[in-house]
Order: sequence, then structure tokens, then C-alpha cells
Amino acid sequence: MAELLRLILDFLKELTPFRIIWSWQVGLYYFAGRYQWTTGPGLKLVIPWLCEVRFVSVVPEIETTPLQTVTLRDGKTLTYSASLTLKVTDAAKAWNNVGHYSETAVELASGVISSMLAEEDPVRITDPSRSKRANMLDDIREEINGELSNYGLTVLALRLNNFALGVPTLRLLMDKSVLEAKH
Repeated sequence: MAELLRLILDFLKELTPFRIIWSWQVGLYYFAGRYQWTTGPGLKLVIPWLCEVRFVSVVPEIETTPLQTVTLRDGKTLTYSASLTLKVTDAAKAWNNVGHYSETAVELASGVISSMLAEEDPVRITDPSRSKRANMLDDIREEINGELSNYGLTVLALRLNNFALGVPTLRLLMDKSVLEAKH
């Protein structure tokens, strides 16, 4: 019964000639399935069934990459994950140029970070003062932003998490299996 009531309410909502775009969103107007323009927050007039407004949040989101293991130039391994502060800068590009823009940003960032770390001077990665690492992260963020610009996205901040240098991948798996066997 609740599902039927929800269907009826959704149908009635589609008949109303107004849409509300909240202050943290922008609206993308589509007329007969074609993108027309982007509009800001407020009460917007639409023609039911002919005009549609898609809502896109423009506040920054925190996204994280899965755990990655990279072999550095000196043959050591680096295991890390990264967090990105992602912002939509062009909602039309984010919605129309790529499916699932936040997932795409995470996948693209993972690839760029891994390839740049693999090519990087190991001294810059392991610098105890962290100044070289901070500069390296800025370089990586700029590279990611260059690729994400096609999708109307920008990385405002990039952080490496779970930063473990020189831990063999097999050792990590072996330690996990030993712990599971003990319990």
C-alpha cells in the first residue's frame, strides 16, 4: 500500500509545473531530452513531461581510493590509499560528459597517482621533512585536475592515507592469513 501511495505522489509531483533547486545545487534544464542551460537555486518553472530539471550538488565531496600497491623506481613497494576533496565546477560537463562522475574521478585519480608515484624519485616520496612530498602531491593534484577538467570536476585537496613504504604485498597477505588462522 505504501508503494502505491508513493507512486501516486511521484506521479502528481511530475504534474506540477515547478521544481525547487536548493542552495547547494544547480539545475540542468532539459527540453525534450536536450540540454538547454544551467540555472542556480530557487523555484523554477517547467513544462511537465516536456521539460526536466536534473539536480547536481556543487558542494565539495570527500572521495577515497581503494588501497593501492605501486612498485617504485628503486624496486621498493609503496602501499597507499588517497582521499580527494572533489568539487563540481561545471555541472553540465559532469552530468553530460561522463556517467557517474564521482566514481570516474576516483578511478582516474587512482591511475594518475599510481603512475606518477611509480615514476617519481623515491627520495621525494620518503622525504622526512615532508616538503618534497607536499610539492609532489601538488604536482599530482594538478595532473589529476588537467584530466578531470573534461568532466567539469576539480580536486581541491589530495591526501595520501595508509602510506606504507617497503612492505611486501605477499607479506601483507601472509600476515592476514596467519591472524585469521589464530582466531
